[in-house]
Amino acid sequence: MKKNTGHWLKRARLKRDIMQKDLAGDRFTASYINHIEKGNVKLSYKARVHVTKILKLPKKYFDTGLFIEEKERLDKLIKDIDTLLDHLKFDEALKKLTEALKISEEAKNDNYTYSLLLKLARIYIKTDRLNKAEELLNKVNKYYSEEKDYKNLAYSYYWTGVLYREKGNHEEALLMFNKSVEENLKLKRKKDLSLIARATVKIAQIHRFNEIYKAAKQKYQEAINIAIKSKDDYVIAMAYWGYGLLLQRTGEYEEAIEPYKKAAPIYKKLGNEKLYLQAKNNLASIYHYISNYDKAIDLTKKTIKISKEKNYVNELAHAYLKGAKAKRDKNLIDEAESDLNKSINLLKKLEKEKRVLGEAYMALGLLHEKKKENDKAILSFNKATELFKKIDQPIYLNSAYGEIIRFYKDMGSLDMKRENIQGLVNYTNKLISKIKTIIF
Repeated sequence: MKKNTGHWLKRARLKRDIMQKDLAGDRFTASYINHIEKGNVKLSYKARVHVTKILKLPKKYFDTGLFIEEKERLDKLIKDIDTLLDHLKFDEALKKLTEALKISEEAKNDNYTYSLLLKLARIYIKTDRLNKAEELLNKVNKYYSEEKDYKNLAYSYYWTGVLYREKGNHEEALLMFNKSVEENLKLKRKKDLSLIARATVKIAQIHRFNEIYKAAKQKYQEAINIAIKSKDDYVIAMAYWGYGLLLQRTGEYEEAIEPYKKAAPIYKKLGNEKLYLQAKNNLASIYHYISNYDKAIDLTKKTIKISKEKNYVNELAHAYLKGAKAKRDKNLIDEAESDLNKSINLLKKLEKEKRVLGEAYMALGLLHEKKKENDKAILSFNKATELFKKIDQPIYLNSAYGEIIRFYKDMGSLDMKRENIQGLVNYTNKLISKIKTIIF
């Protein structure tokens, strides 16, 4: 870290309301103090001891430029910010971060400032201000590279990877996650196993998204082992969650139950109720897939109750959807239709849930099929496929077309719109070579 000694001396002197000549005393000159403050000369050891005593400063003041109360406040704010970020409370975290940055920037403490800028970039990523996040991360990466601060550089590369993943640039994201691991390995005995596990989970996520399932499984298993060694409960839950999602995607439903069962109580213990409820929703999906409809419905009932009380819109929308699918297949048609419509209305308000909205429309289409309302079924199917096309979700689109092909085949009719025929023709060959793992 660049030591802004002159600035630190001047702000300490002004805080104590002491003139340069009075600070200099008999041992030094006012001119010498002035030159130090302007950065023209270095603060000698003897002068440091002298001014530290006169200004009644902490012994390590000229290592950080922070007064005792400032450092204590910064450390408290950072602890609070980290807790808020883990609980996805970004607005509250931003308020505390703004206060912390004001302290560190006024003190010109680069270590604290760049650490806080990295946290600010995280908030920007999570709140869809990706260009602002990229601008900050470029500055932070440059600073930590120049400082050869491998620990923080690894952390910064990790969040740069998350940024690129959010932008859909998977190649650059993989590069950043791998660089994060590489920088961490330079630490030798001080390796951050928690961060290595996080980066490995993200690598697995990208493989899963790109349907490279064998590589994804290997990385998730590797991440779980590293996470357990790190003893970081949040990352352990994160790794189990991702592994459960992969097994769910590849149709290994019975095997997927255990990872979710391991993740859910960890989130509950950590006080992260939203992720706990999301894990319960995913479990409900799996029980639906293996035809344990009562278990699926029971899980979603509890989630709906809590989500309504806490106004958790995302979790409520998902719970209505998962429960409705189980109710539909248990022939509780009216209840299922009511819940599906509630889910769709909520999902329309959530910008990031277009894929799930498409899934809900497919589920509604299948419900209309059960009711022999074929025109309504076709309308819902079309809404779903249009959404899947827009957000580039081929596995969902493939699965949707598979259902539509079956639907028309069961109807014994080829009375389809030209664009539907063309769409099905284009995807038929792809369906042959892909595992259909999405159950609507």
